[in-house]
Amino acid sequence: MSQSLKSRVLSIFSSGSERTKIVKRNALGSVLIKVLSMVIDFAKVPVLLSYLTSDNYGVYITIASIVYWSHNFDFGLGAGLRFHLTKSISVGDEHYGKRLVSTAYISMLVTLSAFFILALPIIFKLDWNSILNCQTLPSQELVWSIVVVLLLYLMQFVLELLTYVLQADQKVAYSTIFKPIANVLTLLAVLALKLFSYNSLFLACMAMSVPLLIVLLIANIKMYRTDYKRYKPSVADFDKKCLKDIYSLGVKFFIGQFAGLVVFNSSSIIISHFINPTETAIYNSAWTYFGVLVIFNNMLLQPIITAVTDAYVKRELDWIKGAFSKLRLYNVGLTIVSVLMLLVSPYVFKIWLGGKLLIPLSLSIVMSIYFILNIWVSPYWAFLSGVGKLDISLLLALFKIVAFIPAALLMIKKFDTVGMLAAIIIINTLPNFIFGIIQYRKIVNDKARGIWNK
Repeated sequence: MSQSLKSRVLSIFSSGSERTKIVKRNALGSVLIKVLSMVIDFAKVPVLLSYLTSDNYGVYITIASIVYWSHNFDFGLGAGLRFHLTKSISVGDEHYGKRLVSTAYISMLVTLSAFFILALPIIFKLDWNSILNCQTLPSQELVWSIVVVLLLYLMQFVLELLTYVLQADQKVAYSTIFKPIANVLTLLAVLALKLFSYNSLFLACMAMSVPLLIVLLIANIKMYRTDYKRYKPSVADFDKKCLKDIYSLGVKFFIGQFAGLVVFNSSSIIISHFINPTETAIYNSAWTYFGVLVIFNNMLLQPIITAVTDAYVKRELDWIKGAFSKLRLYNVGLTIVSVLMLLVSPYVFKIWLGGKLLIPLSLSIVMSIYFILNIWVSPYWAFLSGVGKLDISLLLALFKIVAFIPAALLMIKKFDTVGMLAAIIIINTLPNFIFGIIQYRKIVNDKARGIWNK
């Protein structure tokens, strides 16, 4: 790197307010870490496809989607923790912060334990072979795969509260490092399976779930003994008032998250049931490819959410406007790259998937359209999350919960998998786009009244 280029790069990250510099550093760190994680994620797909049959790989994807529903049974606790902890750090109230963290961990552990106990008899009673349209797997292996993955995921969700603590402290890049490390271990585990066994859904589920749990456990032990000793969770610091503070906002986050699950995670189940598991694998592979840029976008938005909370608490609305002006330019670039990705997608799929899965061009086009829209929508909803103004999003979430599945069933019967994406755009993305822009403009111009300011 030439001296002049080096100077220009350094000036980019050293210019602006202290908040702006923190956002830039976090965004860069998050992107670099995510690139590593994505490379490994892409590498895992052909390895898993060579280990499992395409049907069983589709079943694994569907199981992961079903189990991921459990993530929302924290009732938005993690998001509520991040919001209130950010505020407490902004005003320097460490005692309140410790009570927030302790209350969050204890509440999460109790909530998810209760959910697991209640879910077990239901899991064992259901006919999963019929639900997933898969008759090639022994029913016991399928059931125990679901049980083990559910248990491991729930344990992960408790430990992932650490990431919300890091985000609240504007260390977003650090909060993203755990999954790439786990992904390396996961890839090694899957490669080991490929060498020493074949087509075991149960072992594949273990290999995909255990590494992240181990990494998060080690991170929690280390961080609460060192950098975040002041926030180390304890039963003595559990506080009902903090619980009320977290959940008063967290419930709104939860309903929004639950709506997202109804929209996105039910898609795999519907496709598997009404078409076949292989089609689920095709859908997921296209989603993984075109979703790359949205992942980058979200990496940038994550530090902005916390920074927006800090700026809004201090009533620095001009900083928020300036940040969003720069985001729009960034989104133009991402849109151009997304179109280029569409043009080269047939060649990428051929090399990446090795001909084991065939992605129709129609699916690629509609998938690309969806993710371009998502790139433009996401900043507004990140802003609303950052300022805690969620009543409009709550109403939209209730609409999605009621409307999406009927719309998806109608569209998939007429247009197959492409119809599923069309339902997502109509029911989820377009309403978010319209109402998100309106509410953002009202708030930053200090004209929000009534429900627009709640």
